[in-house]
Amino acid sequence: MPSFPLSRRTFLQSISAAAAAPLVPRFAWADNLTFAQDFLWGVAGSAGETESRANRGRSNWDVFIDNVGGSKDGTTNVRNTEFETRYLDEFKLLQAAGVKAFRFSFAWPRIQPETAGAPNARGMDHYDRMIDAMLEHGLEPIPTLFHWDMPLWAGDFLDRDVSRKMADYAEIMARLVGDRANTWLLFNEPGVIPIFGYGQGVFAPGYRSRRYMGAALHHVNLAHGRALAAIRANTHSGTRISSAFNIMPFEAPSGTAEDRQAASLVDALWNDAVPRPAYGLGYPELVQPLVEPYIQNGDMEAIAVKPDFFGLNFYSRSFVKADPESPLGITLVEPPAELARTEELPYDPDTYTKVLLKAHQDYGAPDIIATEFGFPVAEAAPKDGWVEDPLRIQYMQGYMRAAHAAYQQGVKLKGMIYWSSTDNWEWVLGLQKRFGLIHIDQPSLTRIPKRSLEYFGKCIRLNGVA
Repeated sequence: MPSFPLSRRTFLQSISAAAAAPLVPRFAWADNLTFAQDFLWGVAGSAGETESRANRGRSNWDVFIDNVGGSKDGTTNVRNTEFETRYLDEFKLLQAAGVKAFRFSFAWPRIQPETAGAPNARGMDHYDRMIDAMLEHGLEPIPTLFHWDMPLWAGDFLDRDVSRKMADYAEIMARLVGDRANTWLLFNEPGVIPIFGYGQGVFAPGYRSRRYMGAALHHVNLAHGRALAAIRANTHSGTRISSAFNIMPFEAPSGTAEDRQAASLVDALWNDAVPRPAYGLGYPELVQPLVEPYIQNGDMEAIAVKPDFFGLNFYSRSFVKADPESPLGITLVEPPAELARTEELPYDPDTYTKVLLKAHQDYGAPDIIATEFGFPVAEAAPKDGWVEDPLRIQYMQGYMRAAHAAYQQGVKLKGMIYWSSTDNWEWVLGLQKRFGLIHIDQPSLTRIPKRSLEYFGKCIRLNGVA
């Protein structure tokens, strides 16, 4: 493992005959682990990890991944899973399983490929048709406005004017699909952008500067606030809008004062520096010196948009020690031996319950949607039209039980969205880590269901943990 994670999941880290096979019940029911009748059951993906580069403008991630010579496994995002032309194959599998919602993202470089102003008609038509297809397959569309892929003309988050550009883009998309999307996510993991892209330099645009990280953090917050306001102004009154905030507690196993202090700073930066200002609570005290030079009159009021629910991504805790050579002041250490491991991450259900309870307490008991949870595990090769992945099923059950434990303690958990629908191009990790409920055969890109998709369908029919 590198000295600092290369992905936020590292850090925590016609349909084929096989796809058409019925999803036969195979699981026993757990005891009384059900949710409210309006519970939202979904799966997720993103344009940057699934759509190819075809028919869109060049993005910050195109430049970054080309400049570093590809992902860890040597792949790039030129092709990905070609979701933009193959999504019907995927939707049919999800419909057969009983999945109720599909979280996806718009590719900004497909909407405004070369310049600000009027959107590209081809890109708009693409998402218009895709959303209609979701509805036709019984999938509630949950759009994510921005999942890290930015058109080159828009610049980057060192420029506060990017918030105006983001608001214009948000208005365009809200006008296009506002009548068909009742739940929106603005940013996926907005705190990851300044930390990895501007501080650690392991994500686009690749800067490694503590000062740049502070500027980008504040401008991400400003863009977040202005984009949310634009969507609210251009959708119906019942629309729910938030972001997918990645929550990951940081711990210093050594217990030394130096390591605990370093862990506290990065914990505040990672977990609180975007949601707290968005909910009108201001920047954490430890983060304030980083952003102070960039705050202008009226900024904090524009940022404090108070999302309609709390979108919560969770994978694991992180274990660190102080490292003065890192812009963040930390480096990773090995997790405790007693924690089970997926291919990348500790398996940490007890912490999942705790972070749900903490979000409930810290943000005024908001509605919470678990916008991501998921597991990369070793899998058998496809056989007889299926992929056997029993370990993923075991881990899914553990995290859903942990979420239900928080629900029983009063957390207003309104839904769970699994990451991800298919195996994807996982940014700088490439294709090597497979989170999906659907296998992507290489090089044909045929979709093949996994037993974990069957299991998730059983949970959906139960409306609880099978």
